[in-house]
Amino acid sequence: MSLLKRPSKLTNLWELESSDEESTMQDDASSSHSFPREEYEKLKDKTRQGCLCDDCERAIDPTVRPDFTALLNIFTSEKLLRQAAIFAGTRKINEKIVDHFHTSWKHPMHMGVPNVEFVSFMMSDKKVCYRFDEYMSELLLILDDPHVKPLWHGTTVKCKFDDKPCDPTSTDSCAGCNILSKGFDISKSGSANPFKRFGTGIYFAPNSSKAHSYATPRGEMEDLYTILFCFVALGRCHTTIDDMPYLTEPPYPCHSVHGRIGHRLNYEEYVIYRPDAVVPFAAVTYRMNKW
Repeated sequence: MSLLKRPSKLTNLWELESSDEESTMQDDASSSHSFPREEYEKLKDKTRQGCLCDDCERAIDPTVRPDFTALLNIFTSEKLLRQAAIFAGTRKINEKIVDHFHTSWKHPMHMGVPNVEFVSFMMSDKKVCYRFDEYMSELLLILDDPHVKPLWHGTTVKCKFDDKPCDPTSTDSCAGCNILSKGFDISKSGSANPFKRFGTGIYFAPNSSKAHSYATPRGEMEDLYTILFCFVALGRCHTTIDDMPYLTEPPYPCHSVHGRIGHRLNYEEYVIYRPDAVVPFAAVTYRMNKW
C-alpha cells in the first residue's frame, strides 16, 4: 500500500512521484499525446461508442498518457483506467477531478466555499480491481454499456495523508483509509447514518456538495474535509422518487437504484448493493472557506 505524498501545491501526477528531471522528460512527452479541445469533442462520442480508429484509441489509452504514469502502478484494472481516461478527456486526470469537484458542487454557498488542497491516490488491494473487472465483464454479457459514472462518497477521514495513511489493520484506522485500501464493505452500510432511504447498500452522489454533508472535519482542523471520488458501474438503474428502505438488492432486473429529485430528495443519489461494482479512485481534500 502506498500513498502519493502531499505536494506543496496541486501539480501533475508524475511530479508527485518522479524526480524533477523525470518530470521534465514526461512533461515534454505529454505534448505528443495531448488533444486540442475541438479535436477531442469530435472524438468523444466515437470513443464512448467503442470506435477503434487510431486517434480514438490513443485518446482513451492510459498507457500512452503521461498523466497516467503513476496510476498504472496503482490500479491493475485496464477497464477502470480506460473509464478514467475517457472521463479526463483532454485534461490531466487530477486536474479533471478537481474541476469536477467544483462543477458538481450544487449546494448553496452559505455553508462555505470549498478550495481543494490536494488529491491523493492510495494503492488498493489488488482484489478490488480484480473483482471490478469481473463485474464489468458480467455486465457486458447482458448490456452494451455497463453505465460507469464518476460519483462522490462522503465518509470519516481522520488521518492527514502527509506521510502515510492510517494502518488499515488498526482498530483506530479511519473509514476513508479502509475504503481506499480495501474497497467498500457492504456490511458497513449505515454505520455513519442509520437512515437507509434505499436499503442496505453503498450510497453515492453525483454532487460533491452532497457527499460533503456526510463528511466529517479531519482531526482538529475544523475547516478541512476529505471526500472520495469513485468510479461506479451502475448497470441498469431502477429510478424512483419513493423511499425503499427495505431493499437489500435492487429490484429485478436492475443492478442499482437511482434516487431522483422529488418529494423526498433535494439532490439525487445512486445506490449499489455489491462492493465489486465500485473502485475508490481518489481522495479529494479541501478546505471550507467561510464567507
